[in-house]
Amino acid sequence: MSDIEVRGLAHIGIPTSDLKKSITFYRNLGFEILVYKEGLEGNNFVFMECSGVIIGLPQPLDETARASAGTKGDGNIDHFALLVDNLDKTKEILEEKGVPFAIEGISVTEAWRPKSCRCIMVYGPDHVKIEFVEMK
Repeated sequence: MSDIEVRGLAHIGIPTSDLKKSITFYRNLGFEILVYKEGLEGNNFVFMECSGVIIGLPQPLDETARASAGTKGDGNIDHFALLVDNLDKTKEILEEKGVPFAIEGISVTEAWRPKSCRCIMVYGPDHVKIEFVEMK
């Protein structure tokens, strides 16, 4: 049994070069907008939900970064995110296990205001990014 207590999947991050097109596509699949934030952390952000599944659609503000969205090969899932109750404990455990961090320290995002959202990002096998999210 693991020392880390995952409560579920927080979201799947899918960078997009065309936010309006992505919103229309996912709406047609039954997703509804939960959060829409412009100009946040270098992106326009949309989080959409359908039947408990949440996708994050960041559209880079930088034109060069935006042009590279969708160019990772077959598909473009940037990371997946897992909900945890205690991010500090999770970070400590991951550090003790020698898991490589994709981003140093704990990040705080305003995307989910009024909720507090703290997160860390690590690398799993094959350089897959895994985010651990604490929301209160």
